[in-house]
Amino acid sequence: MEKDNYEKERPVVYLVGVGMGGWGQLTEEGTECLRQAEAVMGAGRILDSVKELAAGKPTLTSYRPSDMTAWLKSFRWAQAALVLSGDTGFYSGAEAAGRAFAREGWDVEYIPGISSLSYFCARLGKSWQDVHSFSLHGRDADAASNVRKYRSCFVILGEPGDAAKLCRELVAEGLGNVTVWAGENFSYEDERIAWEMTPAELIMEDEARPFGGLCCMLIENPQAGEDALYPEIWLEDGEFIRGGTPMTKAAVRRTVLEFLRIGRDAVCYDIGAGTGSVAVEMGRRIRSLCGDGQVYAIEKDGEALSLVEANRRKFLGSWPGFHLVEGEAPEAMEELETPTHAFIGGSAGRFREIVDWLVRANPQVRIAATAITLETAGEILSCMREYGFKEARMVQLAASEVQTVGSSHMLKGASPVFVAVMQGTDADWEEIEWQDV
Repeated sequence: MEKDNYEKERPVVYLVGVGMGGWGQLTEEGTECLRQAEAVMGAGRILDSVKELAAGKPTLTSYRPSDMTAWLKSFRWAQAALVLSGDTGFYSGAEAAGRAFAREGWDVEYIPGISSLSYFCARLGKSWQDVHSFSLHGRDADAASNVRKYRSCFVILGEPGDAAKLCRELVAEGLGNVTVWAGENFSYEDERIAWEMTPAELIMEDEARPFGGLCCMLIENPQAGEDALYPEIWLEDGEFIRGGTPMTKAAVRRTVLEFLRIGRDAVCYDIGAGTGSVAVEMGRRIRSLCGDGQVYAIEKDGEALSLVEANRRKFLGSWPGFHLVEGEAPEAMEELETPTHAFIGGSAGRFREIVDWLVRANPQVRIAATAITLETAGEILSCMREYGFKEARMVQLAASEVQTVGSSHMLKGASPVFVAVMQGTDADWEEIEWQDV
């Protein structure tokens, strides 16, 4: 019984979403929690919006959970409230604060509010159940990839000038035909909404009257990938800038990418990148998933490096996830992020050294490789046996293109190619050592 009474008397912290902060945004439930609270915390702007309810109570102006827990531990209280902008479940600091309070043994109750997404769409007269949302407020996100994939995107910005910066990025990425709405200071007297513009028009609007940090945007793209009946998945060989450098052909590239199974946050190496065709497809895959992955194209030949860079600019624009690395593997890989995926298209006779480096860096790295000669294919099979990969497969591809010759059609022969994939060495294998990363 004493234990039951103790549990009932545990302190409780209410995490209260106050909406946009203007008068009338706070729900009745949130108002009642603030009335009951003996201490109130929050960022300065948000505290100002509830100052009448917090009058006469101890208050802390902070957004750091560590400051809040230290402050609450310095005096006795039974009910406290943390006020947060918008809704507690939508890009809010409520989750981190709630975990910190729970670690102290305090009960935590979430009181939802009106989110910036629901408020903005209501002001525009739009529904938002199909809107894809992401944030650039203290976060990294590939905005252009999101806009290219989703018909309707809502984005939270964080700093003055971000609205124009995002619009310039959209134009640079070939998305200058989308429609944008921008809004700031929602629910306040100086609320402002720029209606139905192109990115270029919004840039001019911002030059005349800059948007501040409390800004959100809605972006609509009628040609978004999610609506395409026949979406473009792969690039054709003729689309790449070639020069005289050998290139992994389309049928082989597609098999390699299917074998690698690249996820949104993958760290991919294209070793012996050549023209960069595989590296480009790696980057396109990550971007199609709107991920934060990285691609490292490793090449030692100067002419090939120029081709990789040209193809990177052509197909990936200014995407920051693509990195051109000059040098020979494995030495050129020493300072790079630990790989999750690797393609060995050219090894300069050092295939086993490269596999050894990759496995030591990450025993679970997923490796794909190609071979034209039987000797290289034999070396791949030897590595598969030696390292004891749990998954080890090899296929032979013999793709021939049909070409028109006069009134006839003939197959243009191409050398058969071996494509292999391997992953999952025995973690107890005594020769494998973790690399310091």
